[in-house]
Amino acid sequence: MLFILFAFTASPFNEANFVALPNRSISVFSNPAGIGKSPGAELFFTYHPEIVNSGITIGNLGFGISKADSITNYEIGAGIKLPGVFSVGYSRQFGDKSENICGVICDLNQYLSLGYKTTLGRKKYMQAGAGVRILGSFLTLTGEMTYEGIEDFSDYCFGCIISPANGVKINFLSTPDWDWHIGIVLGTTKIKFGLMYAYKAEKKFTGGILVSAQGY
Repeated sequence: MLFILFAFTASPFNEANFVALPNRSISVFSNPAGIGKSPGAELFFTYHPEIVNSGITIGNLGFGISKADSITNYEIGAGIKLPGVFSVGYSRQFGDKSENICGVICDLNQYLSLGYKTTLGRKKYMQAGAGVRILGSFLTLTGEMTYEGIEDFSDYCFGCIISPANGVKINFLSTPDWDWHIGIVLGTTKIKFGLMYAYKAEKKFTGGILVSAQGY
């Protein structure tokens, strides 16, 4: 389950950890609707000793690979920005597991974004969350609920993103039992480097790089 992987190896690009916030390449394995929010050519790579993720977007299409120990999964998806406030997307995961995934993001205004993602089938895995921006882009508060129908399991996580200066983001996220992560992203409008520290994990650090042809 992706949420279990998240609990130990959160992405250093914090927007990827919440279904309301991803954009372009980090939408792969997060929420396919984000691929269509501002289409472009972009790739990312993140490394943790227990899991490696990479993804690429070209226009409205995205592709990714995730490897955890001996388990390898792939995802191919597409997203589109609809007129108004909604973006929608669909992705197919295959490899050691197969899933069909639909997602939606609603950017209501410059202050509030809502996101939802679900697998298709009798036993659903669903995530729903929100991001609230305060003082422009200086502070984003995030929260997300998860429901896993196979084991009838639900949980939530929360966090924030602080942007004290151009090219600098300070990230925080946690589960209810304080399995918290903290990190930083540094970069320009087209290239970013991220590092995330996990409090409870035996192997503490996850690093990543993101390169985009179009600036943010």
